[in-house]
Amino acid sequence: MSGNAEWDRLWQIVHATPEDFSSWEQLIRVAESAEITSTSPPEHITNLELVYDAFLSKFPLCFGYWKKYADWEGIARGSQGAERTFERGVAAIHNSIDLWNHYLDFKLATTTDNQELERLFERAAVNVGYDFLGHPFWDKYIDFVENRVSDPKKLMELMNRIVIIPMHQYARYYEKWRGLCANTKPSEAVNDATLQQFLSEIKAEKGELTGDALEKTLREKLDAQIAKVYKETQEGTNKRWVYEAEIKRSYFHIKPLDRPQLQNWNKYLDFEESAGDVARIRALYERCLVPCAQYEEFWLRYGQWLAKNNLISEAKSAYERAAYTFLSKDKIHIKLALALVLEEEGNIDEARSTYTSILQSTPTHIEAVTDYIHFERRQNTDTFESLISQYISSAYLDESARVYLTVQYIKYLQQKMESDKIREMYETYSSAYVKSKYFWINYINFELGLFDKEANKRIIKVFEKARKSLSAEDQQIINNRYRSYLMERGDDVHLLNRVPLHISTEFKSENEEPNTLKRPHEDDNNNNNPYAKQPRYDAYAGYGQQSMNYAGSYYTPQ
Repeated sequence: MSGNAEWDRLWQIVHATPEDFSSWEQLIRVAESAEITSTSPPEHITNLELVYDAFLSKFPLCFGYWKKYADWEGIARGSQGAERTFERGVAAIHNSIDLWNHYLDFKLATTTDNQELERLFERAAVNVGYDFLGHPFWDKYIDFVENRVSDPKKLMELMNRIVIIPMHQYARYYEKWRGLCANTKPSEAVNDATLQQFLSEIKAEKGELTGDALEKTLREKLDAQIAKVYKETQEGTNKRWVYEAEIKRSYFHIKPLDRPQLQNWNKYLDFEESAGDVARIRALYERCLVPCAQYEEFWLRYGQWLAKNNLISEAKSAYERAAYTFLSKDKIHIKLALALVLEEEGNIDEARSTYTSILQSTPTHIEAVTDYIHFERRQNTDTFESLISQYISSAYLDESARVYLTVQYIKYLQQKMESDKIREMYETYSSAYVKSKYFWINYINFELGLFDKEANKRIIKVFEKARKSLSAEDQQIINNRYRSYLMERGDDVHLLNRVPLHISTEFKSENEEPNTLKRPHEDDNNNNNPYAKQPRYDAYAGYGQQSMNYAGSYYTPQ
């Protein structure tokens, strides 16, 4: 704001540290203090729009600021300006009940076209209708149909939709619906499909009925359905109440959520997925991703669920929102997931560009390197060996990364059944990776998988080399494997007696059972992998919370 030192100071701060939420709030207050009207100096209006646009591009889930921005645009630019801002807002945070209701109030006050309004209500219903706390929206929709449209048939159709949704105010809607049904002919209280079902059942049970007898039987059918709907909706509500009661923050904030909150969202998603209603599952994911917007694992889980249900374009959209709007730039796994979806869509150049971008910023990220190598292999297998060899010999990868890639290379050769070449590679690299347990375990596994007449000699040879090369702790693992081999496949008791059996010296108390001979399970995809993966909640999450008064990972290389 020209000539305003406070504006200039705050503008510099938010540009230098765009995550500084409190400075953004102060800057917005400075912009609003210019007392914006339709006759304000153009630079005042422009500055207000500038700061709101910049802030909401950084924090698009702050629905309260979209409401304020739309109100200011209505003052400065008129109803068209307000509507443009509302549309931007519901695109940025499409499942905000508060924002949709504010938009609907605006349209109810500025248009007389009921069809246009009904279309807007239906858009809102798609986005917030399944929310457990969706009653403020449904109340507004019911009032519109009941008092402005004044169409009893449409009201009944609307209530038929609402009463099957498990939500906080389900009982209130049920009572209204039951009253409507009691004062409506049964044939008019249900849709055509349900009516035909009733008539078919009546014919099968009682034959052809007409007149009062038919109406009476239809009423009985309707009453039974009313009771059934109530029972099912009540059960659905009670099941979800368990998780809803544990939600402490349903809005976006830059402060992190605590672990119980994250665990509750995961459990809630587990429950909804097990129920199997795709629309409800999507609605809960989108709702979860408001308070959990800055947690990579929830975006990954959502994208994987979408992909599993063949919603690839939606998975791409979710990953893009996460990677380029909500997550910090150092979150790599979401970009790797995006690259895979782009590849499945056939956007090979865009997928390759995504890998290139990741590797430019984090060239030593071994999972990104591996994923990129296999991406290129899927495009052209002839490039695989030269590309992976290039990375194995690179100077900027550490030894554990080179070991991992070497084993990846060898496993690729195993698919081609090139046993001699594989053994030659293992023997060549055994001197370079002499202290790598991961390398030796895979070398041993390779030899254990061959059953020709010379196999026993080769297996014993590699076991002996590994035992001499590794540390005492790692030798214990090799010894356990070696004893298992000699016991189960060997014929030399002399060797068996000379491979030490691990005996625990951690003596138990009298009440504890001894555990001296347990062999640790060996799996090169877990504890022997130099890049074994562990789940974690390590990001932070980060709008006004609706009141509620009532009785679900990803993995990273380690």
